[in-house]
Amino acid sequence: MKKIVKNLQVIVALVFALVMLSACFTSKSELPRNTSNAHSNKENTVTVIIEGKSKRYQVKKGTTLLSFAISQLNAKEHEGFITSVGNLRQNTKESIYLMFDINGKRSVIGAGGVKIINGEKIRFYLEKY
Repeated sequence: MKKIVKNLQVIVALVFALVMLSACFTSKSELPRNTSNAHSNKENTVTVIIEGKSKRYQVKKGTTLLSFAISQLNAKEHEGFITSVGNLRQNTKESIYLMFDINGKRSVIGAGGVKIINGEKIRFYLEKY
């Protein structure tokens, strides 16, 4: 009798484990589909903040921040880094540099290496070092 109860407990435990494992895996047909127009378009919408003024832009997918800034914001660059945008101009003699953050986080690479993603907020500012 004890063997039957023990075997029954093992079977119940195995069935429970199988049910739990099957819940962890999802087939491709069950994955959520994004029906948002923003992701199906060939453009991203980005918000740019310069000197406290915010403006939204449409940007082609795959565009780098550097090429966008030069073409849309009349920015100047040097070796992949933006040196001026709007009325903001860096002054290396006074150790004042043009910086940018994306969604509140400072970028650790130059604008030439940053691809713009839909919905991002990009803020340009000057910082003294």
